[in-house]
Amino acid sequence: MANTPAKPDDAFLREVDEEYRRSQLVGLWRRFGKLIIAAVVLGLAALAGFLWWQDQKAKTAGEAGANLVRAMEQLEVGDGAKARPVLDAMTRDGPGAYAGLARMVLANDALAGGDKAKARGLYEAVARDATLPQPIRDAALVKAVRVGFDQLSPSDVVARLKPLAVPGNGWFGVAGELVAVAHIKAGKPDLAKPVLIAMVKDETLSPSLRGRAAQLAVAVGVDPDALGLAQQPAQPLAPQPAR
Repeated sequence: MANTPAKPDDAFLREVDEEYRRSQLVGLWRRFGKLIIAAVVLGLAALAGFLWWQDQKAKTAGEAGANLVRAMEQLEVGDGAKARPVLDAMTRDGPGAYAGLARMVLANDALAGGDKAKARGLYEAVARDATLPQPIRDAALVKAVRVGFDQLSPSDVVARLKPLAVPGNGWFGVAGELVAVAHIKAGKPDLAKPVLIAMVKDETLSPSLRGRAAQLAVAVGVDPDALGLAQQPAQPLAPQPAR
């Protein structure tokens, strides 16, 4: 007896099912094939464009960085005539944070030349620019307040620098000193004491800053013992060579 499939209709049904699915795929391809190809092409084009943009952005930033360093070097050797036009242009169209950095360099240059008003204006512009990274804005704020300290009221100094005059902040030393002096200037030495004590005890600050803070603290009535500074014996003067 010849072998026959247990269910002869199964093979036929499978063939019909496969043929139906093939016809469905062909129909879908005919309807949407061009759209699929277009989507793939657009996706590849977008990826290529993004990679090109990233490459151009890196090149532009690299060029801006090189120009900024060159301009700073030129200022250091007194060749401001070449450096300033480059920096001025960068303040307008420098990529990313370079526009702010260029303004900072120009402000430093103006300050070195004795033009405090121009320097302060440039620092203030950077401090107000919300598009710049916060560390640059904080640096500009501290410099602006420092340059204009005599023109600002003590309350303005405190209000502007108080967020930075806290232990752990990178500008704690400079901002804390300005805030403490502002409190003293306003006739409120008791408000200066906690800031000065914190500065003296902050070992991450420079010895010069801590020393000035200690002197101010003692001057406004802080007990030296509260500063935690060991009393150092006076060092004898070294003998001077005979002349």
